[in-house]
Amino acid sequence: MTQIVQITDLHLVKSEGPLLLEQDTRSAFLKMRDYLLEHHADCDRLIVTGDLVHDEEESVYRELLLELASWGDRLRVIPGNHDTRLPMQSVFGSMLRDDPESASFIDEVDGWTLIGLDTLIEGAVEGDLAGSQWVWLREAVENAPGPVAIFMHHPPVFVGSQWVDQLSLVSLGVFSNLVEDFDQIKMVVCGHVHQEFYTQIFHADVFTTPSTCVQFKPNSADFAVDNAAPGFRIIDLNLDGTFQTTVHRLIN
Repeated sequence: MTQIVQITDLHLVKSEGPLLLEQDTRSAFLKMRDYLLEHHADCDRLIVTGDLVHDEEESVYRELLLELASWGDRLRVIPGNHDTRLPMQSVFGSMLRDDPESASFIDEVDGWTLIGLDTLIEGAVEGDLAGSQWVWLREAVENAPGPVAIFMHHPPVFVGSQWVDQLSLVSLGVFSNLVEDFDQIKMVVCGHVHQEFYTQIFHADVFTTPSTCVQFKPNSADFAVDNAAPGFRIIDLNLDGTFQTTVHRLIN
């Protein structure tokens, strides 16, 4: 069995930087990092699905890399709408594809292919696959020897919150058609919406995961903050192509 830990929407700022919706994102992240070091330091992959920083500069990415150094070459990252592609490529280049148009990755572990997509449209809140990723993604899934798990920031589904559903993946239909074509796509794991959610696209299970800091209220027509605790997702991948996944929250 392979264990993956997903964290998302860190929104880190520089030391002594501004609060996000009255929350100290740096303190919240460090509390999460310490918990993961105590309980999941030996996970097979730690995947961060976007909004690593909150409108900051390359130095914050470097600090993040240092804070997650315990996971070494088991760390994977993709950008969210608050990230900037070039600094990410500069800092995390060794774990990304050699592609100037995207900060994406492909990985294999115990028969599973893990694909991390770059859905950043710089200057926008909504997302879509950057560069030539649509062609690459189709080829990567076609060539996968076994089950596939896709990680992306913007969910390719609506989660039932009107305001956030306007800011999801632009090409929902294109993504759904691709999933329909490939039975080996077993799961799609996302961030962006700062809440836990589950649905399906054809045969694939789709999950969103709570933020390490601020949470958004589910099923809200307008922007609203929830008082739910920060969380992360554990995914256990089995050799037979099945999986189990749960969200864990850090209670204050």
